[in-house]
Amino acid sequence: MGFAISWLAARDTSETSVLASLGPEKTGETEEVPDGNWCSTLVGEWMVIWSNSCEPARFRAPSELKGEVVVCDVEEHVMFASAAAFNDGTLSWRIVHDAQQAQDHLAVEGKPPESLVRIQAEQFARVGDDRRVDFVFEIPIQLAQEVVGFRYDEALVRTFDILQDVVSEMKSKKSNLNFW
Repeated sequence: MGFAISWLAARDTSETSVLASLGPEKTGETEEVPDGNWCSTLVGEWMVIWSNSCEPARFRAPSELKGEVVVCDVEEHVMFASAAAFNDGTLSWRIVHDAQQAQDHLAVEGKPPESLVRIQAEQFARVGDDRRVDFVFEIPIQLAQEVVGFRYDEALVRTFDILQDVVSEMKSKKSNLNFW
């Protein structure tokens, strides 16, 4: 098994506007582990929206969201990880590791935080120690964690609000209509 998830963290914008732009709605239920398709939690000043699928289309266009937004995608089955930051809908930086391109693949776009240099040095040093482990995979994940304070695979005492994916449910209902 492995994770195939995406999360989006927003700061300097209201919870209502984040949920309205992405589509899910709160159900009033909570869970300790994000098992449902969609859930949310607060991490300091950040509202984190979790999706149990990698790269949901709604996370690709955070241009409607004002303030700071960080998106992190993780697909452990193929060792793909990316992190991107937006400010008022404009891309600030993006880091992508795709092991299918190369074990040491790392694409950097924009102006990432200065801590990227340190994280890269640490992880590439570990690569020299053990080529069987994909340490480069950690770079985008670790950078997103440093910015937001959230990491997808850390066991933390946290409560997640379960979200209902209203947009997908509406599309599904429409596609189930038969006209004959």
